[in-house]
Amino acid sequence: MSSSKVIYQEKGELIARFIHPKCKEFLYYDFTLSIMDSGKKPVELVLKFNGIYPDMAPMPPKENSFKAATIINLYSNLKRWFNKHGYEVI
Repeated sequence: MSSSKVIYQEKGELIARFIHPKCKEFLYYDFTLSIMDSGKKPVELVLKFNGIYPDMAPMPPKENSFKAATIINLYSNLKRWFNKHGYEVI
C-alpha cells in the first residue's frame, strides 16, 4: 500500500483581527498548506502562532491543524475556529 504524496505545498502568514470596534488587536500565524493526491481529507492547514500576545483580547491556541476535503471546506473550518475565539480572518 502506497502512502499519499504531497502535490502542492505553500507557506505563508495569516492575519486575524479581534472583532470589536474599539480594540485593534491582531494575531499573526505562520501557516503551511498541503494538498495530497489521495485520501478522504487531502487538504491540510497547519497554523503556528508567530507574533505578540494580545493585551485585551483572548488568545486562541498557539498551534492548530485543520483537514478538509476541499479548500472551501478548509476555509470555512478556519473561519469558524477564529470566530469561536472572537477573531476574523483578514
